[in-house]
Amino acid sequence: MTQQPEDTLYAPLSDAAKTIVTDAIDLRQITPPMPLKDLTSLDLDPVELTASPCSAGLEDMQLEQANAQIALAGRLSLAEMLERLGPSPRNETLAEALCAGLPEAIIEEALRHPNGPEGVAAQLRAAATEADTRAIRVFSGSAPEDSISALRATLAAGCTFALADMSALAPTAATALAFGLYLPSFVTPDGVDAEGLSNLLPVCAELLGDDGILVVTGLGAALMSLGADYGSDDAQTLADALIHLVKANLNGSTFPMVKAKRLGVAPFKGKAKRATQLAILPLRVEWSGWLACESEGIAPVLAYLGDEADPTDLANCVRLGLSRKAPDQLGLLLSNLAGATGTCDIPGLDDAKLRDRGFSQGAIGRAKAAIAEGLPLNAAFSRWVLGDDFIRAELDLNPENYDTDGRALLSAIGFAKRDIQDAEDAINARAGTVINAALESAGFTASPPFESQIKLADTLAAYLAVPPVLNASSDTLDAVLSAMTSSTFGAVLSGQRSPASDLVAERMRHALELARAMADTEDRLPADPAPSDGFASEPEYAGTQIASGAPEQSDPTRRTRLPDRRKGYIQKSTVGGHKVYLHTGEFDDGALGEIFIDMHKEGAAFRSLMNNFAIAISIGLQYGVPLDEFVDAFVFTRFEPAGEVTGNDRITKATSILDYIFRELAVSYLDRTDLAEIADGVTHDGLGRGLEDGTRAPVELTAEAAKVISRGFSRGQLPDNIVILDKKRGEMADRDNVDDDTNTPDYIGEPCAECGSFTLYKDEENDVQAICDACGAESSLGQ
Repeated sequence: MTQQPEDTLYAPLSDAAKTIVTDAIDLRQITPPMPLKDLTSLDLDPVELTASPCSAGLEDMQLEQANAQIALAGRLSLAEMLERLGPSPRNETLAEALCAGLPEAIIEEALRHPNGPEGVAAQLRAAATEADTRAIRVFSGSAPEDSISALRATLAAGCTFALADMSALAPTAATALAFGLYLPSFVTPDGVDAEGLSNLLPVCAELLGDDGILVVTGLGAALMSLGADYGSDDAQTLADALIHLVKANLNGSTFPMVKAKRLGVAPFKGKAKRATQLAILPLRVEWSGWLACESEGIAPVLAYLGDEADPTDLANCVRLGLSRKAPDQLGLLLSNLAGATGTCDIPGLDDAKLRDRGFSQGAIGRAKAAIAEGLPLNAAFSRWVLGDDFIRAELDLNPENYDTDGRALLSAIGFAKRDIQDAEDAINARAGTVINAALESAGFTASPPFESQIKLADTLAAYLAVPPVLNASSDTLDAVLSAMTSSTFGAVLSGQRSPASDLVAERMRHALELARAMADTEDRLPADPAPSDGFASEPEYAGTQIASGAPEQSDPTRRTRLPDRRKGYIQKSTVGGHKVYLHTGEFDDGALGEIFIDMHKEGAAFRSLMNNFAIAISIGLQYGVPLDEFVDAFVFTRFEPAGEVTGNDRITKATSILDYIFRELAVSYLDRTDLAEIADGVTHDGLGRGLEDGTRAPVELTAEAAKVISRGFSRGQLPDNIVILDKKRGEMADRDNVDDDTNTPDYIGEPCAECGSFTLYKDEENDVQAICDACGAESSLGQ
């Protein structure tokens, strides 16, 4: 940002005046002096909206927004791909990432980076979450009817723009010197600090000169600090008096008795006339953050918690407002806030997920207890709560990296950024509900309507160089356009990107399904025995036979793909009256490799959840997770639907859909008869299979048979109507080994008179005699 050197900038001021300004900057009451274009987020070169909407730049804004969304998605996608590599990837893993589309240059940077792929991923995520520093485009003039639809389309694309009349600003206003003044910093428990304003503002005016501009912000927080409800008449008169006080001190004009009484301060007469201008404009995000703004411009307070998102850290304006208007509510609110953070039900970070990622029950208890005591999520999952020994030994992480950054620790063990944000939002939402209730009971409106801002804007417009610029949302466009015809204000409209059309969503669904099918057939590159440059070589994995029967793997992180044409079975059943279709897919040796779960009549959310659950189980099986681990984890889980099971010959009751599915898989693929409710060999209709009555002995499924018969369908045994391939092949081999010189008689095609067999052949010594090859009886031909 463009700032003049202090020695040159403060040269006109006396030492005492310079001290006043620098002290106010150190206290974050005002920003450092700078050109107005560097202080406000508005583009000070407005475009006339009465021209054609296309020439007004709306289409350019939509294109810029689309480019920004593409860049954001690209950074996040690259970060996710890098995170999957792990801290020390093998060359084989890097080769797979190249084939998956990770650019070569990104992989090289990951190898160069001191923290490896995770360090580059962190930088990409940080770049993706950086605030948009582009100036907000300003459109002036009345909005013609044919431009309103274009404005809506621009908001639907996620763009942000302003509708404001900036014509009163001089052409040189963009480069004019400006201060940003945070008004709540001059409200104390004793009231308005009029002395502080009277000391500071004349010095600011001397420094800014006649062309300078003082930009005021935080009016909503100042009104709450004074105990005024934002939408009340009391707030209107207080706001008028406050801005009049600022204007009078800035320009050296008179501050009358009637308004001085309203604020509880002393009136004063004007001394010297100064032409420094006053404005209420949106500040750039870096400066509003620097001032720690609890509200911006003349907008109401929307965030009632402190900067650190601590659920018990109330914003200063809330504390002052409750102390002034309803002192008894403040202590009760603080007590209720501590109770609101005590629950352990945090969406996205439940106990099961934490255990799956290596958390012991003791560590979970420590983190949840810290949250219950009021610590924010970031602190509850830091080393000072979890302990160095746990982080180093159980999570295999360096505790020094997580002194105060619990979010980074959660991300390092596999939690998605959205899960972490959802958990924080849930904690803050509980606190927000409690705060809103306390404010309402104390006489404050928790969410003032947009019309309240318009009333304040009309009240304050007379004191300002340009109409105040309010904050609005995309759904208030019609209200803004309507109010601007009779009121004096401008508005920043923040768009929200509309969801994809049904056609796009449907195409994406089909594309994802095809991608999953193609991933199953993807050829893998051979492993490179050389370790990656810059990373330590990992020990080779000896390989073990997976307990579920999956093929042996040489690397525990390597995925075994199913064949393109695969075996399996479909089991149709009902669980508690809900129809369930279980589809399975098997490896060549008959081991389970994938499952699909269809519940066609369920709601879209539940059905999608079950589909994605099945995908997760399938990926785990293909990476070598034993089936019995899944079985042990999910059998006897309890949730609806549950109850009677029909259509399955081994299971008659289930405590949940997952209980039924994994008991069925255990019976079919693991021979876990202990999880079946009906004895082996007996179907659901009570008829035996002949296994127990001695009519036939069970025949185990051979490796040869497993190539063409579903192991799950046959439950590991050969059905009656299936030829045993190994036995048949042996019989054929025996027959081929018979001496080719052996004479087989030529049967004459007539039955034997004794046994009836068609095994008669001519006697070589007597042409009219025949001998039965079966019983040996002799008979005369023609009889």
